[in-house]
Amino acid sequence: MTNLRKTRILRGFGLLCFLSLAACYGDERDESWDRERVIIGPVAVKSRLAYVDTARDRVLSIETADGRPDFHSYDIGRNAIFATPTPDRDHLAVITRGEEALVKGQVDEDPKLWILDLSEPNSVAQSYEIGSAFDRLAVSSDGSVAVAYFSSGGFDATTGVFRNPNELAIVDLESAPSDENPTLRTVRSFGSAPDGVVLSPPMRIPGAEDTSPRVFAFLLAENTLTLLDATHPTRREVTIRLGTGSTNAAMIRPQELVFAPNTGTAYVRSDNASDVLSVLLSAEEPESEQDNDYQPALAELGAGGGPADVAVWDDAIDRRFVLAAMPSSRQVAVIDADTASFVTVSTPDPIDRIMLFPNDPNLQPRVALLASISQGLPRVHLLALDGISDQLVPVDLRTVTMSEPVLDVLQIPGSEQALIVHDANRTVLGLLDVSLGAVSPLEGVGRLDSFDFSADGSFLVGVTNQVSRVGILDLQSLHPTNIRIDDDPGRVFALQGGAIMVDHGDAFGRATYIPSIDAQRSDARVMSGFLLEEYLDEDE
Repeated sequence: MTNLRKTRILRGFGLLCFLSLAACYGDERDESWDRERVIIGPVAVKSRLAYVDTARDRVLSIETADGRPDFHSYDIGRNAIFATPTPDRDHLAVITRGEEALVKGQVDEDPKLWILDLSEPNSVAQSYEIGSAFDRLAVSSDGSVAVAYFSSGGFDATTGVFRNPNELAIVDLESAPSDENPTLRTVRSFGSAPDGVVLSPPMRIPGAEDTSPRVFAFLLAENTLTLLDATHPTRREVTIRLGTGSTNAAMIRPQELVFAPNTGTAYVRSDNASDVLSVLLSAEEPESEQDNDYQPALAELGAGGGPADVAVWDDAIDRRFVLAAMPSSRQVAVIDADTASFVTVSTPDPIDRIMLFPNDPNLQPRVALLASISQGLPRVHLLALDGISDQLVPVDLRTVTMSEPVLDVLQIPGSEQALIVHDANRTVLGLLDVSLGAVSPLEGVGRLDSFDFSADGSFLVGVTNQVSRVGILDLQSLHPTNIRIDDDPGRVFALQGGAIMVDHGDAFGRATYIPSIDAQRSDARVMSGFLLEEYLDEDE
C-alpha cells in the first residue's frame, strides 16, 4: 500500500503544545487566542489556494506553480467578512469590518477593502477605507473599479444601531487611497434596497465629448434600475422605474445584464417583465460638473413573452446580437442590437437556458444550446447561429434526445462541450459534444459534491464528501482515473498549471496536493496544521 507524503506543519507534539500554550499564558497571551476564529475560503486564485483567517487577520496562500506547495502569508485588517478573486484572478480582494477600541492599548480601525497580489510573496496589500462594513464587492472586468455594497442580510445588529442599505463605496483601483478615493455615495431609493450590483465592461458614450472608456455600475432593485458612472463617481445617478406603480402589479426584479460596449448599450432581463429592456446611453451636454454627459434611452425590444434567459454575441462583421428565451410563447428571439429589429424562432419546448458555443472569448459562437431546465425534459436543442438573423436562411434547429431528464447544463471552459446533469444528486451525468450533437453517459459511485474544470477545459475533477478519493476525467478521451486520499474531501480545485488541491474542511488546515492529472498516489502530499503555524511562530 502506497502512503501519501505528509507535511505536518505542527510536528510531533505541536498540537499538544498549541493547546497547552493556550491554557497557560493567561492574561499575558496575545488577544488573538481569545478572538472568534472563522476561516473564509479556500478561494482559488490562478495557481494558488487562499485562506482568510479572521482571528490572525491574515491571508495564507498555498502556491502550486513550481510543482510543489509553497506557503505565503499576508497581513490584512481586523475582522474579515468577505473575500473574492478579481475577475482576471490576478488578485484577491478582502473586505474587513475593522474594530472599535474598547480597552486600553487597542486602536480603532475602520472598515477597509484590501487588494492582495498573491503572485508576489513579499508584497504588501493595498488598503482603502470604505467607511462602512459592507459585505459584498463587485469588480469591473478590467480591474479598474470596485463597488462595495450591502447584501440583503449584511447587517450585523451587534456592531451598530443603523445601517444605510443604499450606501455604496466606489473605489478607483488604479489610484492610491486618498480623501476622495474611495467615494461614499447613497443612491436614490424608491422604498427598495439594491439586490445586487453589476459593473459594465469599459464602454464609450456615442457622441460624447469625452471619448475615453468608462465603467458603469448598474444597481438592481425591486422595480428600479439605477445607473451610476463609476469612473466619475461624484456625478449624479440615474434611476429608472421599472414597475407600473399599481399595488396589484407583480414586482419587477432585474436579474441579468449583458452589454454591447461599442454602442454603449445594456440589455436587461427581469423577472415578471414582458420584454428585454434596452438601455442605450446617448450623449447629452452636462449643465454642471455633477451632471452626467449622457442620458439613458429606454426601449423594450418587442420580442414579447417574458424573457427567461439572454445571451449576447458579435458576428463576423462585429454586429452585436441578443438571443432571448421566451418560454411562455415557446420561442427564442434573435435581436439585432444596433437596429432593435428581431426575428423569432419557434422551439419545441419552453426554453429557459441559453449557452453559446464554442465557449471561448476569442472565437465567434456558432451554436446556441437551448434547454428547458425547469421542465426537466430529456432533451436539449442546438440552434446554428450563422445567418440566423436572415429570414431567407432556413433555421437549423437540431434536437438531441437523451434517456434521462436534463436538470442542469454546465459549460466547459474553452471547448465545445457541456456537462449535462440528469439527477439532483449529480450521480448520472452526460458529456455533450455540441459540434457532433452526441452525448456520452457518465456514472458516479456517489453524489458529486464538489467539482471543478481545468482552466483549459481538458479535464474534470470531482469528489464525494464521504468517499476518500479524487475522480479525474480526461474530457478528450473520457478516460476516468481515481486517486485514493487519506481523508474525506470537502472541496476540490483544479488550479492553473494543472495542480489539484483538495481541502478537507479542517479548522487547523488540512489539504491534499496532487501535482497533475497524471500523478500517482505516491506523488500526492498531505499538508496538516498549516493554518496554525503562525500561532506557534509568534510565541517563540
